[in-house]
Amino acid sequence: MSLKSISRKVYRSILLVSVISVIAMVATVLLVNEDLEHTMLEVEFAQERDFILMNNKSDETLVWDTPNIAVVFIPTGQPHPAALPPIFRGLPENYSAEIELGSQTYLVTVKRIETGLLYVAKDITHFEDREALFQIALIVIALIIIALSLVLAALSTRHIARPLTLLSKRISRIPVGANMPRMETDYTDAELHSIATTFNRFLDELESYVRREQSLLSLASHELRTPIAVMCGALDILELRNQLHPNDQATLKRVRRSCDEMRDNVNVLLRLARREPGDQTPEIVHVAPVIQQVIDDLKISHRAGDRVTLETESFLTVSTDPVMVRMLLRNLIQNALQHTHQDIRVTVSKNAIEIEDRGTGLTADQQAILLGQKKISPNGAALSGLGLYIVTLMTERLGWKLEIAQTDSNGTRIRLRP
Repeated sequence: MSLKSISRKVYRSILLVSVISVIAMVATVLLVNEDLEHTMLEVEFAQERDFILMNNKSDETLVWDTPNIAVVFIPTGQPHPAALPPIFRGLPENYSAEIELGSQTYLVTVKRIETGLLYVAKDITHFEDREALFQIALIVIALIIIALSLVLAALSTRHIARPLTLLSKRISRIPVGANMPRMETDYTDAELHSIATTFNRFLDELESYVRREQSLLSLASHELRTPIAVMCGALDILELRNQLHPNDQATLKRVRRSCDEMRDNVNVLLRLARREPGDQTPEIVHVAPVIQQVIDDLKISHRAGDRVTLETESFLTVSTDPVMVRMLLRNLIQNALQHTHQDIRVTVSKNAIEIEDRGTGLTADQQAILLGQKKISPNGAALSGLGLYIVTLMTERLGWKLEIAQTDSNGTRIRLRP
């Protein structure tokens, strides 16, 4: 979705209001001017008509044709004259309109009165010329007003948007960390002052929440590591006594390996949760043997049987944290085991690791979480294994790239690129 600038919206709104106001003003002026012109001409016509009727006492037809005014009065009962002035020819009774004759414009009225039929035509060319000049002047003024509106809209928009831009820049400059600086609240606008105050209150709550999470992690670190240390110590005592049957010693080795793996996993998870850089020295890891060890462990813990197969197309070695690599691969393969019932194939090539199953595919939410677009599922439901979110954290920490090469009703194929 494309983002739209607030300043551009304000600019367009101010300009639109200005243009509509100019159009309304021009239309109103033209209507008022037209009405005023017609009113003046009608008053003049009435005066001239009354003057003609008062001075024409005979019952004969009056024909008066001059360059500025033409008048024909036909008393009741008298025939029409053979030659009417050209401006009146063919006009019906009770007619009123503007007629152009050559370069001249006449306002013509044909009206039946009590004593006869009166024709009046008045030259209004000078009125029309003045009206044309007035309309041109009005258009020029309207264009000047629109030009000024463009400038004023730009200045007003800049004045209105400047505080918002300053607020946005101040927010973007706040570094993310344990102790985040608070925003300045030196705004004269009540709305911006309220936003800055609310944002500072949000930072207070966020830091309080982070401190609670850190306290919980510290408590979890102690509560998780202590029982693991106790179990490892008990295993040390059993090994020192050397009183176990050979079969029990083999079982004891598996328990020892599980305890060591659990201790390493807890340390990795706590580092991820605390966003610590980690103190594990990178080691050269041969990926195929690590995957095979994970598969062997899952055969015991999840009764995978022969569902998981490993295909090594090329030897792949990376310099990284071996514990985190093992956790990452274990979670992905374990997730495939728990959500499918068919075979799973793990392929190691020269520059990638692919884990392919034959399940029903990942949901849209699971894909978003796996690609780092979401942090948790919308309904808060637990995800498989340590969670797809943990997988994304581990890939980010390792600097690996995770791709969903395929996910549909035919299965899912996830590709890891170290």
